[in-house]
Amino acid sequence: MRKEDSPVLLEQIPVGTAWAGHKVNFALLTTPPRQYAGYYNAERQLVIATRTLPSPDWEYRKLDTAVGWDSHNTIQLFCDSTGCLHIAANMHASPLLYFQMKRPHDLASIEQVGSLIGNCEERCTYPRFLTGPAGEMIFHYRYGASGCGNEIYNVYDAQTGRWSRLLDQPLTSGNGRMNAYFFGPVAGPDGFYHLAWVWRDNGDCATNHDLCYARSRDLRHWENSAGTPLSLPMTSDSPGIVVLPTAPRGSGLINMCGSIGFDGGKRPILSFHLYDRDGASRIFTLRLNPNGQHQLVPHGNWPKAERWEFSGGGSIRQMVFAPPVRFQPDGTLLQDFEFVGRKSGCWLLDPVTLKTRETLPPRTTCPAGLQTMEQSFPGLIRNWLPDAGCSGEPGVSWFLRWETLPANRDQPRQPPLPEPTRLTVCKVKLPE
Repeated sequence: MRKEDSPVLLEQIPVGTAWAGHKVNFALLTTPPRQYAGYYNAERQLVIATRTLPSPDWEYRKLDTAVGWDSHNTIQLFCDSTGCLHIAANMHASPLLYFQMKRPHDLASIEQVGSLIGNCEERCTYPRFLTGPAGEMIFHYRYGASGCGNEIYNVYDAQTGRWSRLLDQPLTSGNGRMNAYFFGPVAGPDGFYHLAWVWRDNGDCATNHDLCYARSRDLRHWENSAGTPLSLPMTSDSPGIVVLPTAPRGSGLINMCGSIGFDGGKRPILSFHLYDRDGASRIFTLRLNPNGQHQLVPHGNWPKAERWEFSGGGSIRQMVFAPPVRFQPDGTLLQDFEFVGRKSGCWLLDPVTLKTRETLPPRTTCPAGLQTMEQSFPGLIRNWLPDAGCSGEPGVSWFLRWETLPANRDQPRQPPLPEPTRLTVCKVKLPE
């Protein structure tokens, strides 16, 4: 990689010390002039930190919840239109855990909210915030458990401070036999929100199957890739939603490796992990066309001996990454990839056939000086989390950096454990 193609560290600011015994995703949200970080501290307690840019001085608020060993229990942050922070965290098939500021930018005003709507809040997982088509704040989560869950969408009125259901029905339902694991929704360049998912039958991650897709202009009314309206909740029997029918259980589909990008014609391209005919791990791209003639193309040539084998329950370590395809000004497409500890790089894709033209060096957003581990404890990994907000400066992004042991299928580890990690925010100038 040329020097001019490398990210440049502009600033690194310590936030605090954080739990390092297992990976669980923290949160970073920049809404100038404020920046917020959510993390589990050395004692595993949930902490919200904020500062006024560009000051390096943080304010802190500890909240009354602590993470156990479950890597599902991520932290999610969102600022509503009044400047009040909303926090959802530390839940996996457990009661909704939600906090909210009552006064803009005031950590002291954060209070726990017992209920948003009053039902379907007893077994919540995968909380996510989303900006709706009219700028409204939307909050969605899975209600139920793996293999038996529905996707619930709520919308917030910042003026009245009240929640209501965005959808009268769940977005998806497995009818008690399966549940959907999502990539998205992603707001596309064509005015649609795009959503892809796999169905899973139970807690065993090898039971993922049938890659599906739907789109919506308003997150209320949904249609398949041909434009046929779909009734809600979408189920495994909804017409035209399965875009990869030759992906049964055990075929290598997994919910943690999937993304949605777009080509020069604004058509969605799904990227995901799947086993090829020889049983080897491959990254596939699937371009969706309105006529149903979707283009499925494999990439890479990895031997079967290096296949990513996964099964069982609990959080597993992700070994293959396939971020969204990136459209280039010359019409070509770039597909970044990584097989942890084995291969990484970027495939240059032909815009017509989607086939690999060339393999380029890996692209990274992490400056070289931050890739070196600070602790020497065996097995530690570097976590590099992008900002969920916006820096307000072209070509500049913020990231959260910390070190942990990887996920451990949500089971406790026995001592010795690593020392608490140094948590920092990093301001990075990205290559053009």
